[in-house]
Amino acid sequence: MTTIQEELIHLVNRHIEEPGLNDTVLPELKLMHSTENSSCSPTIYSPMLCLLVQGEKRITAGARELMLNAGDFLLVPVMMPVVGEILRASEEKPYMGISIALDLKELTDLLIAMKEPPEAITKCPYCIRTVSSDEDMLSVFKRFLTLLDHPEDIAVMLPLLRRELMYRLLKSPAGVQLRQFLLRDTQANRISKVVEMIQQRYREPIRVQELADMVHMSQSSLFNAFKAVTSMTPLQFQKQLRLNEARRIMLQDGLDASAASYRVGYESPSHFNREYSRLFGIPPMTDISRLRGHKPTMEGRVS
Repeated sequence: MTTIQEELIHLVNRHIEEPGLNDTVLPELKLMHSTENSSCSPTIYSPMLCLLVQGEKRITAGARELMLNAGDFLLVPVMMPVVGEILRASEEKPYMGISIALDLKELTDLLIAMKEPPEAITKCPYCIRTVSSDEDMLSVFKRFLTLLDHPEDIAVMLPLLRRELMYRLLKSPAGVQLRQFLLRDTQANRISKVVEMIQQRYREPIRVQELADMVHMSQSSLFNAFKAVTSMTPLQFQKQLRLNEARRIMLQDGLDASAASYRVGYESPSHFNREYSRLFGIPPMTDISRLRGHKPTMEGRVS
């Protein structure tokens, strides 16, 4: 473990207020802390860059599985339903993570300003990627956390830190993949627009031809590219958005399963109950009762 990783552990410990996911005074910065391993927990990742400070985690998205160890970064350039599992956490060595939300428009503007020719890519990239530890990036994360101790500096320093983070990310080994989601007319960029459309209209039935027409692709090309990026079909993607959003509103707004099912677009509560139990492992209200006894760890919302 490097000195800067030890400093990050100290900083996270100082700013954690309770177990689970913690907000900070910086809207884009969240801290995660757990002293217990967790079972598979479905959630939604918004575009972000995460750093696993301590512990070990497995992330499953569709048919893909990724392992994260201490010092690894996780890049998520588009909204993505995932299943997370904390594999190594204890009272002595808690699981710790830092996430910083990414603004894709700011990333695109910076990429244009850099005036670098796009790298050739032979296939549509998978949307989530792990990146090994980088001292420059670790330094940026450390300065984000240090800024929490100096609120008087936030107005001036935060925009500079965000720009440096984006620049170093674009120049990192993950930058080639990220650029494909930012550059117009790449397949990855088209699929990111499809993901955005499904997110905005997740309550409505999916019409694949309409999605294909929107991004000027054939149905078969859209289906293949969407699966390459997300490891899911558009329908599977929408289903996970619906079920995760239903879980959130039952927990936060107090809706029962039937009301939540209609709210997210299901026509049959019994159909909703079956699919919910298949994803989360237990019936909706049993799950919500269990969650109310714990600090929620949901990392994103659909709308």
